[in-house]
Order: sequence, then structure tokens, then C-alpha cells
Amino acid sequence: MNADSNDVNDATHVDKNEYGFDWPPSFDAAKHATYVEKHKKKEEKRLKKWAALNGNYEKTDSLKKLIRKGIPRQYRCDVWMSVSSAKYLMQNNRDRYNALIRKCADKDTYSNIRDTSGETQLDIIQRDLPRTFPENPSFKEPVMLNNLQDILLAYCLYKPSIGYCQGLNFIAGTLLLATQKEDGELLAEECFWLLVSLLDMIPDYHSAKMTCLNSDCLVLNELLKKRVPKTHDHLCTFGLPIQMFVTKWFVCLFVDILPMHTVLSVWDVVFSEGYKVIFRVAVYQFVMHKYELKQLKDASGLALFFRELFWDNAAWDNYSYMKSVFKKTGKMSKISLEEKREIQLSQNAT
Repeated sequence: MNADSNDVNDATHVDKNEYGFDWPPSFDAAKHATYVEKHKKKEEKRLKKWAALNGNYEKTDSLKKLIRKGIPRQYRCDVWMSVSSAKYLMQNNRDRYNALIRKCADKDTYSNIRDTSGETQLDIIQRDLPRTFPENPSFKEPVMLNNLQDILLAYCLYKPSIGYCQGLNFIAGTLLLATQKEDGELLAEECFWLLVSLLDMIPDYHSAKMTCLNSDCLVLNELLKKRVPKTHDHLCTFGLPIQMFVTKWFVCLFVDILPMHTVLSVWDVVFSEGYKVIFRVAVYQFVMHKYELKQLKDASGLALFFRELFWDNAAWDNYSYMKSVFKKTGKMSKISLEEKREIQLSQNAT
């Protein structure tokens, strides 16, 4: 668990990791402690490289390589803000977030913003708040839930074309966890602009129409035909659409699919390099498990397999995982992905 292993040296004495989530059932605390000790010098060397940047996160090839190895927790917020548009947006929209929050306090703001069921955005968000990481102690605290609600409501006002979509609670909640200071302070304004920046850089997965969600699931299917053809053909015999298993991957950006520290390593690169990384990770999930997938006998076994991916030991070493994501998924450009998406969109329109 390379990127954040410096935060979990005391794992032998706790039943949750540094972000408040349970360790997997197969977690071996003694083995993990050995792993941390073995990689201690490498971690110290990596931290020195980050410290030497002295807050200068201008996009360069060397920074790109460093980010791919995982951003240390204490630098993550500043790096995400700098390599995305979040810092620029925040600096050029001073007090915008606070103004949105003040407007959120007016209940009449949401009285006319309803979905097809007649519920307001506020109704839906408040219903989803207790469903957001319910096993995590931080999300039992009123201050965390209040900040989460503020961010989601502010985003509804800032980007009414998207508003609120189920899944955004997990993305915003993850941003709050990832950027929280050591003393517990929550950086809600930074999280808001990170949410804006993140959703601006990825395709339309979260609007009411979710225009690109189905098409990108089908793009992934095309990639799998090329990368793991035998596995793809075997899974097709079950007669289940790929959307049944991977929609949540795109909507939640792998939250609740991969361990949290691995999710953050994925997001490190998404903020730095863009949404194509989402496809790389999705493809790698099938590449990594191609032998197990080919052993499955029926659709129920396939459904169970994907539900249990979260506890997969291979994903818990986030450094090795991300290294393999780039090594074993082949070339993948934003241009080629966009071309494939346009083909799918045009086919769906006819």
C-alpha cells in the first residue's frame, strides 16, 4: 500500500485503515507491517522528492511520473488543485462558494427544482447523506455530513445542467476524506472546486441524460475485445450487458469498487492526465482477472465475482496496481477514445 503506507505504520493495532474503512477479511497486519518496514527507505526517498518541489507543481514529465507513483497524503490536495483547473477556478471566483452556500440556506431555492418523481434536489441529497460511507466513522459526524450537503447543493446551483446525480455523494465524500487536514479540518471550498474540475474533465456520466455513460461502457467493451478477446468471448456467453457490471465504475470513479487508498492513486492520475485513465483502470480489472473470469460457469458467478472485487488483495498494493495499469493495458489516447465514443453515440442515435 505504497502511496499512503507512511500513514498506517500502526496497522497491527487497528481494525480500520487511515481513511476509516475496514481492512479486508484477508488482511494480515503482521505481513503489512513487514511490507511497510521493507519499503520505508523508498518512501522516505519519495517524500524528499515531493518536498524538493517546494509547492511548484507545474506540469512536466517528471511530475507526471512522480504522480503515477502516488501522491503522499499531505501533498494531495495542493497537487490536485494545481494540476487540475480547481486552483484557477477558486482564485478567479473568490467567495463564489460561500455565496452559493448562503443561497442554499434559502429553502425556496430548491422548491422548483424537482426531478421526474417530484422530489427536490434537496430531498434526494438529504436521503443519500446517511447512505454515504455508512461504515466510516467520519460520516457519522454532523460536521462531515453538513459539509457534504453544502458541497452537493452548491454544485446543483453552480451547474444546474447536471444538478445532483446519485454517485456524486460518494465522489464529494471521497474528496472531503482525501483533503482533510491532520487536525481534522475539512477543506470544503477546495473540495467544491475539485468536484467542479473533476466533473468538467470527464465525459457526461452524471447529467439526467447521462449521454456518454452507455456509449463509454460500449467503448470499454470494444477495448476488451482487443485486449482480452478470449475472456471477452467467454463473458459474452452469459448474455449479460457489460453495463450491468461497469456502470458504477464510471459513475463513482471506482469508489466502493477499489480500496480507498487505491482509488486515490487512480484519482491522482485522473486529475493529472484526464479521464482516459478511467478506461485504463477498467481494462486492467479484466486483464488482471482474465484467468479467474474464464473459469466462471454462469451469470450468477460473474455477478458475485464483480461484487467481491473490492476485497481483491491485488488491488491493495496501490503502487504495484497502478504500475500494472500503465504497463498491461496498451496504448490508449484521448483522441482514439473520443472517436470510439462518437461511433457509439451515432449508432445509438439511429
